[in-house]
Amino acid sequence: MSPTAVSRALNGHRDIGEETRAKIKRVAQELGYRRNAIARGLVTKRTDTIGLFVLGRGATGFGDPFAYEVILGVMDTVSSGGYDLVLYGIGGPSPASGRRLGGPSCAGSYVGKCKERQVDGVIMMGLRTDDPQYRSLGELDVPCVLIDVTPPCEGIGFVGSDNVLGAKTATEHLISLGHTRIGMLNGHAYATVSAERLEGYKIALMNAGIPYNPALVFEGDFSGESGGRAARYFMALSNDVRPTAVVAASDVMAIGLVQALKGMGIAVPQDVSVVGFDDIPSASHVDPPLTTVRQARYDLGATAARMVLERLADGSRSPKAFPHPGFRLATNLVVRGSTAPPRS
Repeated sequence: MSPTAVSRALNGHRDIGEETRAKIKRVAQELGYRRNAIARGLVTKRTDTIGLFVLGRGATGFGDPFAYEVILGVMDTVSSGGYDLVLYGIGGPSPASGRRLGGPSCAGSYVGKCKERQVDGVIMMGLRTDDPQYRSLGELDVPCVLIDVTPPCEGIGFVGSDNVLGAKTATEHLISLGHTRIGMLNGHAYATVSAERLEGYKIALMNAGIPYNPALVFEGDFSGESGGRAARYFMALSNDVRPTAVVAASDVMAIGLVQALKGMGIAVPQDVSVVGFDDIPSASHVDPPLTTVRQARYDLGATAARMVLERLADGSRSPKAFPHPGFRLATNLVVRGSTAPPRS
C-alpha cells in the first residue's frame, strides 16, 4: 500500500474501501504501529493540546488548594474532549529572558510560549492585571480563556465566580448577626476578584445603612502571612473603630487571620467573627471551622475548558471567537463556627 492510502485509511477517509481499511488496520496492529503526533501536527497545523498557565500561586504552585481543583476541572474536560494538557506553572523560564513567569516583573512572553508549543488553545488563571504580558494577550492566534481575570480586550473568553454577590452575602450574614463594625481583608489591587469582592462588601454596608470606613479595609496578598498582618493592623485600631467581624477575600488569608488573632489572645468568634472565601478543604477542619463563601472551583476549570473546546470544534481558532462577555458561576455561603453575634 502507498503511504497515502495507509494514511487515509487510518484517518477514516471514506474513499478507502472497507476491506482495504480492515487489512491496513490489521497489519498496523501486528506491527505495533503508533501515529507520530508531531508529524501529524505539521500537516494538520494542530497538536491536540491545550495550554494552561497557573500563575500567582507563590511557593505552593499546583499544590495551592484553590488551584488544584480548578486544574482538575480543566484536565478532565480537556481529556474527555480528546486533547492533551500542557501545564505552565510558577518558575517556568520565559523564552526571551530566562526570567520566571507569573510575576509583575516578568519580561517573558506567554504568547511566545504558546507559539513554541503550538497549542490549539490557552487557559490562564492567576494572571495579575499589572503583568507586562496582560495587554499582549490579544496577539494570540488561538482561543484563549481567562479564569477570574477581566480580559484586556474583546475576543478573549472569561469565566469567574459571582464575586460581588458572594462578598455581599458574606457581609450581610455578619450584619444579620448584629455586627456593624465589619472589616474587609482584601486581596492585592491587581486581582480582578479583589475589586469585585470589595464592591460586594460596600453594597452590603450601604444597603444596611452602615457608613463605609476605608480604615477597616486591609490589603493583603492572598497569603496566610498577610492574614497575620491584617490581624495586627485591625487590633491596633482604636476601640470605637476596631472591627468585631472581618470578611476575608480568601480562605487562606482568613485562616491566617484566625491563627494570628488566637495567638494574640483574641477568641474567634466570641471576640471577632471571621468569614472566608473559596471553601478550600481545610476550611472545615480548622478551629473553629470557617464560615466561608463556596466557589465551584472544579466547575471554573471545566467551564473554561469547554469554552475553548467549543471554539475548536466549530473551527474558530481566532481570539475573536468569543463575542460574549463570559460566564459567572454561582457562589453560596457555608455557615460554620467562626461567626457569632458580637459581645454585648
